[in-house]
Amino acid sequence: MKRSRAYIGFIVPGFLIYTVFMIVPIVFAVYMSFFNWSGVGPMVPVGLANYRKLLFSSRESRIFFNALTNNFKYVGVVFLIITPLQIVFAYVLYIRIKAHKYIQFMLFLPYVISTSIIGFFATMVFDPNIGMLNNLLAAVGLPHLRGAWMGDPNMSFKIFVAIVIWAFIGNGMMIFNANMKEVSHDILEAARIDGAGELAMFFRVVLPQLGSSLNTVSTLSIIYALTMFDLPFLLGGVQGGVNNTLDFVQMVFYRRAFGGTYFGETSLGYGSAISVTVLVIIMACFLLLRALIYALERRQAGSI
Repeated sequence: MKRSRAYIGFIVPGFLIYTVFMIVPIVFAVYMSFFNWSGVGPMVPVGLANYRKLLFSSRESRIFFNALTNNFKYVGVVFLIITPLQIVFAYVLYIRIKAHKYIQFMLFLPYVISTSIIGFFATMVFDPNIGMLNNLLAAVGLPHLRGAWMGDPNMSFKIFVAIVIWAFIGNGMMIFNANMKEVSHDILEAARIDGAGELAMFFRVVLPQLGSSLNTVSTLSIIYALTMFDLPFLLGGVQGGVNNTLDFVQMVFYRRAFGGTYFGETSLGYGSAISVTVLVIIMACFLLLRALIYALERRQAGSI
């Protein structure tokens, strides 16, 4: 009994802090979403009007679903490009090829740089007037290839993805690499004795045992993909770039909830409706991801 009370003593402070700074704001956001409120003056109850405006209004729903589409496009990039690259580079570090420490340093370094610095670097490279890329093309005799880059609707999202890959590949890579180091050496030795090469070792021994790290990295990636704000804001501005190609849901939330000076309206109630809707979408994606991973784990267990 005394032991259980000791554990409670350790848990209660963290639980109270989490409740005050996480649970209470979420509950209050849900409550505010049913009101029309600018942050000053009385809160006017409007029922589900904010959600109807968000999902069915011709203008607001178009803006919201365009931004949500960009979020899910990035989710697709995460699972089709970024996560596979993270696993491959983690395996490169795991087998300790030559210069693996240098590769690890160079890949992980951008992750510890602040997002504002990354946005500044991107501006210095892709700015149409002072950017290094246009100057380099002119210097090598290819001035006709110069472009606006981030101002080109056909290029801005692709450049954004390239910057994200460079900036954030290191985090997931290190998580996968740590999971690989937990693979039993007995299993690896048995595979080598059976004549397995590096590709067979990777696909048949190491990759099937990355379930825990894949779950962690996928969950964090989905949360980031659906809540990203800083880098798109730095690259595309508050309007989300040309033709809203870099507009994401959190930027829509920012414009509607706090952009009154620029957009002529501040509505914390409508902004809360946006945040609650995104929370529901994140939870749905998380549950779907857990179901997929659970199905894969059961299939793997049944094949053993």
